[in-house]
Amino acid sequence: MKQLRILAAFMSLFAWMSSASAQTTLTTYYVVPPTNGCDGLWAFGPYSALWNSCTGPYTYLFDPISCVDGSQGGLPIPLNVVGDTIIMDLCSQPCDFLFYGDTGLCVVCICGPLIPTTVVDADPGSDLSIGPNPVPASSPMLQLHTTWTGPLFLQVLDLAGRSLLQATVQGGRSEVDLSGIPVGSYLLLAQHENGLLMTQRFQVE
Repeated sequence: MKQLRILAAFMSLFAWMSSASAQTTLTTYYVVPPTNGCDGLWAFGPYSALWNSCTGPYTYLFDPISCVDGSQGGLPIPLNVVGDTIIMDLCSQPCDFLFYGDTGLCVVCICGPLIPTTVVDADPGSDLSIGPNPVPASSPMLQLHTTWTGPLFLQVLDLAGRSLLQATVQGGRSEVDLSGIPVGSYLLLAQHENGLLMTQRFQVE
Protein backbone atom coordinates (compact mmCIF):
# COMPACT_ATOMS: atom_id res chain seq x y z
CA MET A 1 0.00 0.00 0.00
CA LYS A 2 2.85 2.40 0.83
CA GLN A 3 4.44 1.74 -2.57
CA LEU A 4 1.14 2.50 -4.28
CA ARG A 5 0.88 5.82 -2.43
CA ILE A 6 4.43 6.75 -3.46
CA LEU A 7 3.70 5.77 -7.07
CA ALA A 8 0.52 7.86 -7.05
CA ALA A 9 2.42 10.84 -5.66
CA PHE A 10 5.04 10.60 -8.40
CA MET A 11 2.37 10.25 -11.08
CA SER A 12 0.72 13.41 -9.79
CA LEU A 13 4.03 15.26 -9.80
CA PHE A 14 4.73 14.02 -13.34
CA ALA A 15 1.37 15.40 -14.45
CA TRP A 16 2.25 18.75 -12.85
CA MET A 17 5.63 18.71 -14.55
CA SER A 18 4.02 18.10 -17.93
CA SER A 19 1.80 21.16 -17.54
CA ALA A 20 4.56 23.44 -16.20
CA SER A 21 5.24 26.74 -17.87
CA ALA A 22 8.15 29.05 -17.00
CA GLN A 23 10.72 27.80 -14.49
CA THR A 24 13.17 29.61 -12.21
CA THR A 25 16.62 28.12 -11.61
CA LEU A 26 18.07 28.61 -8.15
CA THR A 27 21.78 29.30 -7.66
CA THR A 28 23.97 26.59 -6.17
CA TYR A 29 26.18 28.51 -3.73
CA TYR A 30 28.44 25.68 -2.65
CA VAL A 31 28.53 21.90 -2.39
CA VAL A 32 30.55 19.87 0.09
CA PRO A 33 30.50 16.36 -1.44
CA PRO A 34 29.60 13.57 1.00
CA THR A 35 32.42 11.18 1.88
CA ASN A 36 30.77 9.04 4.57
CA GLY A 37 27.01 8.75 4.61
CA CYS A 38 25.14 12.06 4.91
CA ASP A 39 28.12 14.23 5.85
CA GLY A 40 28.03 16.52 2.82
CA LEU A 41 26.51 19.98 2.54
CA TRP A 42 24.49 21.72 -0.20
CA ALA A 43 23.61 25.42 -0.11
CA PHE A 44 21.33 26.98 -2.71
CA GLY A 45 18.86 29.81 -3.14
CA PRO A 46 17.55 32.42 -2.96
CA TYR A 47 14.84 31.00 -0.73
CA SER A 48 12.61 34.01 -1.44
CA ALA A 49 12.51 33.05 -5.13
CA LEU A 50 10.29 30.08 -4.29
CA TRP A 51 7.28 32.18 -3.34
CA ASN A 52 7.75 34.59 -6.24
CA SER A 53 7.78 31.89 -8.92
CA CYS A 54 4.26 30.46 -8.85
CA THR A 55 1.07 30.39 -6.83
CA GLY A 56 0.20 27.81 -4.17
CA PRO A 57 -0.58 25.32 -2.92
CA TYR A 58 3.10 24.36 -2.92
CA THR A 59 5.08 21.19 -2.57
CA TYR A 60 8.67 20.17 -3.24
CA LEU A 61 10.89 17.12 -3.40
CA PHE A 62 14.51 16.10 -3.81
CA ASP A 63 15.47 13.84 -6.71
CA PRO A 64 16.65 11.15 -6.12
CA ILE A 65 14.57 10.94 -2.98
CA SER A 66 17.46 9.78 -0.77
CA CYS A 67 20.04 12.39 -1.84
CA VAL A 68 19.43 14.54 1.25
CA ASP A 69 19.22 13.33 4.83
CA GLY A 70 15.69 12.73 6.10
CA SER A 71 13.95 12.44 2.73
CA GLN A 72 11.89 9.27 3.04
CA GLY A 73 9.58 7.99 0.32
CA GLY A 74 9.82 11.23 -1.63
CA LEU A 75 7.89 13.12 1.03
CA PRO A 76 8.88 16.76 1.66
CA ILE A 77 11.20 17.38 4.62
CA PRO A 78 11.67 20.71 6.41
CA LEU A 79 14.05 23.05 4.62
CA ASN A 80 16.95 24.37 6.68
CA VAL A 81 16.97 28.09 5.81
CA VAL A 82 19.74 30.50 6.85
CA GLY A 83 18.98 34.04 5.74
CA ASP A 84 17.90 33.62 2.13
CA THR A 85 19.92 30.42 1.62
CA ILE A 86 18.71 26.81 1.87
CA ILE A 87 21.33 24.56 3.50
CA MET A 88 20.71 20.82 3.36
CA ASP A 89 22.60 17.76 4.58
CA LEU A 90 23.80 16.13 1.34
CA CYS A 91 23.94 12.31 1.18
CA SER A 92 24.72 11.75 -2.50
CA GLN A 93 25.17 13.38 -5.88
CA PRO A 94 23.52 14.17 -8.26
CA CYS A 95 20.73 15.81 -6.29
CA ASP A 96 17.97 18.04 -7.70
CA PHE A 97 15.55 20.27 -5.81
CA LEU A 98 12.13 20.54 -7.49
CA PHE A 99 9.52 23.06 -6.31
CA TYR A 100 5.92 22.76 -7.53
CA GLY A 101 2.93 25.09 -7.45
CA ASP A 102 -0.59 24.78 -8.82
CA THR A 103 0.72 25.51 -12.32
CA GLY A 104 3.34 22.74 -12.29
CA LEU A 105 7.10 22.71 -11.85
CA CYS A 106 8.16 26.27 -10.96
CA VAL A 107 11.70 26.14 -9.56
CA VAL A 108 14.64 23.81 -10.22
CA CYS A 109 18.04 23.63 -8.54
CA ILE A 110 20.64 21.09 -9.65
CA CYS A 111 23.35 20.19 -7.17
CA GLY A 112 26.53 21.62 -8.66
CA PRO A 113 29.99 20.03 -8.37
CA LEU A 114 32.00 23.07 -7.26
CA ILE A 115 32.88 24.44 -3.81
CA PRO A 116 33.48 28.20 -4.23
CA THR A 117 35.09 29.92 -1.25
CA THR A 118 32.59 32.76 -1.50
CA VAL A 119 28.98 32.81 -2.55
CA VAL A 120 28.22 33.55 -6.19
CA ASP A 121 27.48 37.26 -6.76
CA ALA A 122 28.98 38.27 -3.41
CA ASP A 123 30.66 41.67 -3.26
CA PRO A 124 34.22 41.13 -4.59
CA GLY A 125 35.41 44.11 -2.52
CA SER A 126 34.38 42.45 0.73
CA ASP A 127 36.60 39.38 0.68
CA LEU A 128 36.83 37.30 3.83
CA SER A 129 39.98 35.63 5.11
CA ILE A 130 40.32 33.62 8.31
CA GLY A 131 43.10 32.10 10.38
CA PRO A 132 44.58 30.10 11.81
CA ASN A 133 43.15 27.18 9.88
CA PRO A 134 43.03 24.66 11.42
CA VAL A 135 42.12 26.36 14.70
CA PRO A 136 43.89 24.75 17.69
CA ALA A 137 41.38 23.42 20.22
CA SER A 138 43.72 24.56 23.00
CA SER A 139 43.43 28.19 21.83
CA PRO A 140 40.10 28.36 19.96
CA MET A 141 40.18 31.92 18.63
CA LEU A 142 39.39 32.38 14.94
CA GLN A 143 40.73 35.59 13.40
CA LEU A 144 38.69 37.28 10.64
CA HIS A 145 39.70 39.95 8.16
CA THR A 146 37.54 41.61 5.51
CA THR A 147 37.56 44.92 3.67
CA TRP A 148 33.91 45.34 4.65
CA THR A 149 33.74 47.91 7.47
CA GLY A 150 30.16 47.44 8.64
CA PRO A 151 28.74 44.80 10.99
CA LEU A 152 28.86 41.12 10.03
CA PHE A 153 26.40 38.49 11.25
CA LEU A 154 28.27 35.19 11.72
CA GLN A 155 27.15 31.60 11.97
CA VAL A 156 29.23 28.47 12.41
CA LEU A 157 27.63 25.36 10.89
CA ASP A 158 28.71 21.76 11.14
CA LEU A 159 28.64 19.60 8.01
CA ALA A 160 25.09 18.51 8.80
CA GLY A 161 23.99 22.15 8.48
CA ARG A 162 23.36 22.62 12.23
CA SER A 163 24.09 26.07 13.63
CA LEU A 164 26.54 25.83 16.54
CA LEU A 165 27.36 29.49 17.08
CA GLN A 166 25.93 32.89 16.15
CA ALA A 167 27.61 36.24 16.68
CA THR A 168 27.78 39.76 15.31
CA VAL A 169 31.19 41.39 14.82
CA GLN A 170 32.48 44.54 13.22
CA GLY A 171 34.07 44.26 9.79
CA GLY A 172 37.78 44.80 9.26
CA ARG A 173 39.73 42.75 11.81
CA SER A 174 37.85 40.79 14.45
CA GLU A 175 37.93 37.45 16.22
CA VAL A 176 35.45 34.77 17.25
CA ASP A 177 35.74 32.60 20.35
CA LEU A 178 35.12 28.97 19.34
CA SER A 179 35.21 27.60 22.89
CA GLY A 180 32.83 24.67 23.12
CA ILE A 181 33.10 23.82 19.41
CA PRO A 182 34.42 20.24 19.24
CA VAL A 183 37.18 19.01 16.97
CA GLY A 184 35.91 18.69 13.40
CA SER A 185 35.20 20.45 10.10
CA TYR A 186 32.93 23.50 9.93
CA LEU A 187 31.53 26.19 7.68
CA LEU A 188 31.61 29.89 8.58
CA LEU A 189 28.83 32.06 7.14
CA ALA A 190 29.40 35.83 7.25
CA GLN A 191 26.54 38.03 6.13
CA HIS A 192 26.65 41.79 5.53
CA GLU A 193 23.82 43.99 6.68
CA ASN A 194 23.01 44.46 2.96
CA GLY A 195 22.35 40.71 2.65
CA LEU A 196 25.52 39.59 0.84
CA LEU A 197 26.88 36.30 2.13
CA MET A 198 30.47 34.98 2.31
CA THR A 199 31.61 31.52 3.37
CA GLN A 200 34.81 29.87 4.52
CA ARG A 201 35.52 26.31 5.57
CA PHE A 202 37.75 25.64 8.58
CA GLN A 203 38.74 22.93 11.00
CA VAL A 204 39.22 22.71 14.74
CA GLU A 205 42.03 20.35 15.75
